[in-house]
Amino acid sequence: MAEISLVSAFVLGLLGAGHCIGMCGGIISSLSLATADQSNKWIRITFYQVGRILSYCLIGLLAGWFGAQVNQLSPLPILSTLSGILLILMGFYVSRIWMALSYLERLGKLLWNKISPLSQSLFPVKTTSQALLLGALWGWLPCGLVYTSLSYAITTANPLHSSLFMLCFGLGTLPATLLAGAASATLKNRLNRPPVRLISALLFVGFGIYILYGVFAAGEMNHHHHH
Repeated sequence: MAEISLVSAFVLGLLGAGHCIGMCGGIISSLSLATADQSNKWIRITFYQVGRILSYCLIGLLAGWFGAQVNQLSPLPILSTLSGILLILMGFYVSRIWMALSYLERLGKLLWNKISPLSQSLFPVKTTSQALLLGALWGWLPCGLVYTSLSYAITTANPLHSSLFMLCFGLGTLPATLLAGAASATLKNRLNRPPVRLISALLFVGFGIYILYGVFAAGEMNHHHHH
């Protein structure tokens, strides 16, 4: 089951490709331009990506710990239910049927407004350590896709597994974000075509329904067991 969860984390990252480019494409392009030594541009971009994924792992670790505390306090499957609902909302968000998750991103901006000024001192990017730090900061950028994945990671209620989940999610976002630096506009247009958005949306909604069905089935089993 844990392996399926990690594969689904990678798929979540891949599915959000269009969203990733929308959120991070401009950042990677600006990182390319802000790199003092253009000959080492791809080394800097790689370190930027490593920093971003490491920050996802850290957030995942915290999320898993939080999930474990909630599970100890309540026997109800609150986190799994929330995760299923957020995945369905992500499907609506990607398909642009209903943009409810943008409210969650607005909440994230409150934290981001505190973090983002720290990145100013890292420009222009002259060293790999600057690129790594910049990536680690940008990993906290308010993003509905990251929050959705985190909600799923929290349900593991295990800091290590939650961190691994976010690592796989981060790796799933790599193809889109690496290509974003090279051909951001073209790729963004292709990934944002209605058929691509619809397939991604249906898969997100499918994930969400699957989780909610699991919660419902477990609840029914417990109900019959008590009777």
